[in-house]
Amino acid sequence: MFYIFQKTGNESGFKALETATAVKNDYGLDLFKHKGNVYEGRTGCKFIAESELSALGSQIESFGGVEKFIARVEELLKTTGESPRYTRPDERKQDIFPPKEKDENIVFAKGGDGKKHYYFRFHNENGIELFTLKNQNDYFHSVFVQCEGHMIAIGQNNSLETIKERIAGFENGIKGEIERIFNENMANPQKWADGFFAEILGRVDEAKAHNAPIREARELANQQRDAEREAKRIAEEQAEKAEYEQAIKTAEAKILNKETVLNSDILGDKSLIMQLFREHEISIPLKTQGWIINALHSIEYKADREKWGYRYFNSSRDSTVFSDYLPLLVSAVQTKQQFEEMNQNGENEPPIDSHVEEENEDDIEI
Repeated sequence: MFYIFQKTGNESGFKALETATAVKNDYGLDLFKHKGNVYEGRTGCKFIAESELSALGSQIESFGGVEKFIARVEELLKTTGESPRYTRPDERKQDIFPPKEKDENIVFAKGGDGKKHYYFRFHNENGIELFTLKNQNDYFHSVFVQCEGHMIAIGQNNSLETIKERIAGFENGIKGEIERIFNENMANPQKWADGFFAEILGRVDEAKAHNAPIREARELANQQRDAEREAKRIAEEQAEKAEYEQAIKTAEAKILNKETVLNSDILGDKSLIMQLFREHEISIPLKTQGWIINALHSIEYKADREKWGYRYFNSSRDSTVFSDYLPLLVSAVQTKQQFEEMNQNGENEPPIDSHVEEENEDDIEI
């Protein structure tokens, strides 16, 4: 048992706790926690907040170490006296808190989720017992009926009269109705036999055998759907890639032809000109990247000045550095074009020197 020491006006004493938990520690101290606080066991006095437990060592050190902490406990004992936890060590919780009388309307039963829950019997009339999950008070809460130690959801509280009429109309009671539905499903090779009903009726193996081909067909259908989704994803990905590559290629061609390139969105939300910089591995400061994405309208060749310039939206400010990076982009596009032309013409292959080859052959003969 755990006790806390309390003062109320001129009175003080120990109060027994119905819910408290011991706190394990490396210091050999008797500590326990209750409602967010940590207490010392001999005095029942609060030590620290439960949130401070992760720094217990620091808290002990703040007292000057374990010895100082114990000395402080000894000092407090002069005021509190020894806790009943120590003066009555054989005391049990049931001696202080006798067990509550069992509420016959509270039932512990298995639900359709395969787990056991507490249910409350809120209706018992003309042989019809209706339950709700314990402490469920909302108007639309589920209503259950009991059958063979299981709870079966049968409707909602807002349709209570309809539920009672429905149950009263079951010719052979709840279990008979469950068996009727189960047999109907078992007779149809396309219908799934409910495992929860099978458990209530003791026919689990039958249900598993019946459901096996249905499960297999569903798994095959799921696999086919997954394959179709994957094929669609790949096709969309390839289409996006082709669209992206074409947009980059077209923009590069316009730069080579000294045509205006609009900073349009590609793939929905990517800035075309920003992607050109990325494709050519030109490093841009983050602030300038944001300006390109949000403010830049287009780049264009100024024939009268024989240089590239740009336009930006009048709702934005001009960039102080973009003009330094634009020539790097134009140069990178031109260099790429030159390499592609060299590859097409075979100019990247090393030349063959026939004279050198002949000299080598003479050397071999000697």
